[in-house]
Amino acid sequence: MSWASLIVQNPTFDAFFGLVVMANSIFIGMDIQWVLGDQGPRPTSYTILHYSFSLLFLLELALRLADSRGRYYCSEDWAWAILDTVIVLSSLWDVIVEVIQEMVQDNSWESFSGLSTLKAMRIVRLTRVLKTVQFVRLFRFVMALRTLVQSILHTMKALFWALLLLGLIIYVFAILFSQAVFDYKSDPANPELPADVLDAATRYFGTLLTSMIALFMSITGGVSWEEVLKPLGYVSDFWKACFIWFIAFSYLAVLNVVTAVFCQSAIESAQSDHATLIQNMLDNKEQHLQKLRTLFDKIGHHDVGGGGITFPMFEEKISSQTVRDYFEMLGLDVWDPWAFFKLLDSDAGGVVELEEFFLGCLRFSGAATAMEVGQVAADQKWLIKSHGRFQKFVEEELHRARADISCLTDALLGYPPVSSTNL
Repeated sequence: MSWASLIVQNPTFDAFFGLVVMANSIFIGMDIQWVLGDQGPRPTSYTILHYSFSLLFLLELALRLADSRGRYYCSEDWAWAILDTVIVLSSLWDVIVEVIQEMVQDNSWESFSGLSTLKAMRIVRLTRVLKTVQFVRLFRFVMALRTLVQSILHTMKALFWALLLLGLIIYVFAILFSQAVFDYKSDPANPELPADVLDAATRYFGTLLTSMIALFMSITGGVSWEEVLKPLGYVSDFWKACFIWFIAFSYLAVLNVVTAVFCQSAIESAQSDHATLIQNMLDNKEQHLQKLRTLFDKIGHHDVGGGGITFPMFEEKISSQTVRDYFEMLGLDVWDPWAFFKLLDSDAGGVVELEEFFLGCLRFSGAATAMEVGQVAADQKWLIKSHGRFQKFVEEELHRARADISCLTDALLGYPPVSSTNL
């Protein structure tokens, strides 16, 4: 394993650069606030921090490329690789432009031509916009944020169908209400609407689009539905009742059902994220094995690297908070250390190899699937049938042995043999 792999696969590597991303995000906000406040040229400390962050991100990208030996862009993290490259290139471009501008202002390059072109490129560059992409990198290091984002993205399909359904409902009622208001205003026999009511009718039901927007805002809190109801109340009590029914139906039925669908989608996404977590752990098996060595190594006079984990070592370390936190991350609640250790020790040798321990923890983590429950039920059924056949065989053998012993006893005592019909 190369020195770059040792650095990148160390758990502190992601933690450190996660803190760097957070610090850089705070620095970007402070920098933007300085510009918006028109407080003059930035102090030297700002420039030093800017260059330091750019150097750190360049170092991170170089280490990841060295760890993957140039295959970083072809791995499963290719999207993160492209994002890292774009951020590093934009940061380097920003640094180069600032350095050249300082040299031009100091007359270090008096013969430098094309300053206007440089300034034009500086105007159109998207460095500030690209820097905001740094916030996305937080999802890479913080599992909780990544779970939330995945849950939100998982609800996009449900959101599309929910908006389609809500749009159809609003479209139908908007046609009815706008047509009713228009017919009332067009009929000379109807009394004229008061000025404020006429203004509300024009504003909320002037066109089909404004009617749909008004109905959407009525059920989402964008406008008080009492104001939208006022023109319909002057038109007819029937349309007033229809509008109240629309509000009740949309707010109490449609939106609650949509919320329930979103919650169900988020729950399913969180459950599937556990499988993603397990797969990521398998992909980074060496890193987790090293963490297990750190957790269980040098307990008493034992050495994990030599012969695996024994039950005394496991029992001694299971009470520590660090080990319990690691098991909670895997979704394990080890309330009976001896029973759990026996599950891992499949050969009953009293020692569990480190890799076997890790894979066993992954195997028993999370909730059981229907297939796993069915497999257990099938195994139990097979065991019961096998045990029944074995028990029947033992009973037959015992009866046969009893008969043989009885015959042997009769022969030894000189009794005449007893026929099977007399038994």
